[in-house]
Amino acid sequence: MNAICDAIQRGDEAKAVGLIECVKDAAGLGICLARACAFGFMECTKLLLAAHATVDQATGNGVTPLYAACDKGNGDCVRLLLAAHAAIEQANSKGVTPLWAACYKGYGDCARLLLAAHAAVDQENIYGATPLYAACEKGHGDCVQLLLAAHAAVEQASGDGYTPLHAACDEGHRDIVRLLLAAHAAVDQAAGDGVTPLYIACHRPCGNDGCVQLLLAAHAAVDQAKSNGATPLIAACNEGNGGCVQLLLAAHAAVDQAANGITPLVAACIDCHGGCVQLLLAANAAVDQAASPGDMTPLWAACYTGDTGCVQLLLAAHAAVDQADREGVTPLIRACIGGHGDIVKLLVHAGARTELRCGAGTALNVAEAHGHAVIARFLRSRGRAPTTIAAVAPVSSAERAAAERAAELAAAALLAEEETEAAHKQQTHTKKASKKAKAKQAGASEAREPVASASAAASGSAEAEDGVLAAAGNADVVCPAPSAAADEALRVAMAAAQYEGLVGSIEEHHALASEGVLTEARAVRERLHKKRKQESQKLRRKHAAEMEMQASLSKLSLLEVTQLRYDPALAVALVEMPGV
Repeated sequence: MNAICDAIQRGDEAKAVGLIECVKDAAGLGICLARACAFGFMECTKLLLAAHATVDQATGNGVTPLYAACDKGNGDCVRLLLAAHAAIEQANSKGVTPLWAACYKGYGDCARLLLAAHAAVDQENIYGATPLYAACEKGHGDCVQLLLAAHAAVEQASGDGYTPLHAACDEGHRDIVRLLLAAHAAVDQAAGDGVTPLYIACHRPCGNDGCVQLLLAAHAAVDQAKSNGATPLIAACNEGNGGCVQLLLAAHAAVDQAANGITPLVAACIDCHGGCVQLLLAANAAVDQAASPGDMTPLWAACYTGDTGCVQLLLAAHAAVDQADREGVTPLIRACIGGHGDIVKLLVHAGARTELRCGAGTALNVAEAHGHAVIARFLRSRGRAPTTIAAVAPVSSAERAAAERAAELAAAALLAEEETEAAHKQQTHTKKASKKAKAKQAGASEAREPVASASAAASGSAEAEDGVLAAAGNADVVCPAPSAAADEALRVAMAAAQYEGLVGSIEEHHALASEGVLTEARAVRERLHKKRKQESQKLRRKHAAEMEMQASLSKLSLLEVTQLRYDPALAVALVEMPGV
């Protein structure tokens, strides 16, 4: 018998056939039959059956010839065995029947033969899973159709309470889900842990939009939670399944329903799924909701994981920047613990209070304790203003209005100065163009002089008259002699170093002043103009800094205000600091 089994194992059917023909005793041929059916050796199978091999003889793990044929999809062998009255329900050591094996492997022809022979359609394995469950889990649609046509129990659950619909949704088999729903599978039947088919479809790591669509169309309960309170929306946000989130929100899922301190928005932030965060915020999710006082907020969760994108989205949605957990840890302190420097800067610029403290101290204390030197340096630079502040009265609305008016006047003065400069440049350009035109006219007059001289030779009196007229005609192109008084006036204005006075003097004396003095005066005017502009800009920055500090002080409580003293010079210095 061993020789026959070895030949079959090697795939040498011809040798196996020769050995079988020589066998006189049928004892032990059943094992050879199981191997022949597994390899699909039809001739060996026929000879072994003809030699009265035991048709249902099982191996050590309970594998019969019929099971072996179904497990390998050898339909012709299945026909021979069924014709030999093989035991159709005999299972292996794990309770797997030939039909279960055929459905799990997707061998529709074998399943069809077994069902035609009246195989038990709902016989479970040792884990409580039916052939229908096995076919749905593996996505074998033809086997599912055969089983449903044979009236398989569509809602029969496995040992852990999972139905065939659960299995299909868990694996993302949309076509199988459609078949089961058409067979009236219970769309909201929960497993032992409360998981519904919709929940398990939303919880798939790579998304399962198709199955979710079908379940919602079949009126699945969109907010039915599992035993720990987690809803399908929380499951989708955990996995970052944006398509599922969109479908659930369109079906009016409860956007803020929490489980164990976790809302859908918190779940999306914990797992760094910015796309889901955007969808939830667009659906008006509560940006600061914690399941109960002291639980983490969405911003706190994003700072914990270090997701800069989620933090930016939440700050843009006006999240409460200082809302702490039950230990007093604010989002800023949490970001400092994790060493998330970019997030620390975002929070500080959004108004996070650096002086708030938890058991471990302030944000600065925490950053230093965890060795985040860059963050600590940044926080120290932001914390210099409070160290020199002592006491100040509350800023009144009248004082704020006066400061705003001063800033507006400074801006208006700078604008007027720029407009005057532009007008002066335009006037200078116009005068230059006029001089060029007059020079051209002078050239034309000189070209006509020979003709005028010939006429004058014919008549003495006419010559004299023409000379007078020529002198009169060329008077407008003769440049006047430079004036010493004009030069002196420009020098006095330059020495005074007053921008307005020098501009007026240049306007008044530019026609009579010498070219060298005029050029020098214009250069001095440009230097004074730049200096004036720099002073104006500095004044505007100072007013802006004062306004910012006054606005901040106006938000402080009366107790805090009595402990502060506003220093405008320090405020300007802080505004001008790099990175602040």
